[in-house]
Amino acid sequence: MRQIRIFGAPGTGKKTLVGNLMMSCGLGISTMEKLQRKGIQRYDQMTEFFGEENIPLSFETSSGPWEISDTNNPDVVFYVVDASAVPEADIIDPRIAGDETVGILEGSTRFILIANKMDKLDWSAEHFQLIIDRATSQLQRDSINIKKFNSVALSALHGNNIIQKSGDPMWRTLVQTLDLVSIMQDYS
Repeated sequence: MRQIRIFGAPGTGKKTLVGNLMMSCGLGISTMEKLQRKGIQRYDQMTEFFGEENIPLSFETSSGPWEISDTNNPDVVFYVVDASAVPEADIIDPRIAGDETVGILEGSTRFILIANKMDKLDWSAEHFQLIIDRATSQLQRDSINIKKFNSVALSALHGNNIIQKSGDPMWRTLVQTLDLVSIMQDYS
């Protein structure tokens, strides 16, 4: 099972993204029944529930199974940014997960910058490009060497561009990007 590590400032929608990925990419009937019995109705509530039940935060795409974990050696790093509230300062804050963040970012061979909440910006391609440009400039300035940099625009709350396309038709969905990253990883 491939491992994903997620970073991002509070309020960027990380829990909502994980819940939506798990729901969109298939949960078993017994797990769905447990969620219903517990009254879990929002994506962001799923991560707490799964933690309490000791159920791995996992999902499957066409390239195979994935698990969200706190590993220091992930196969893929997700860095989630709230696109609707991009700060004037740095987009990527290496202090978010503590001192090990820079090492994890540099050690990761695959990095996906996720611009969440793009629905609040009417899926502006210009704003999305601004986020990418600022993030890549910052990584270069801070001498953080990302080997494979990818980016995705989405709305985790509404499930837009996770599996089904939204916004610019040239954009890949998160699952398409993850599967592409997986294929690149297998053949690198």
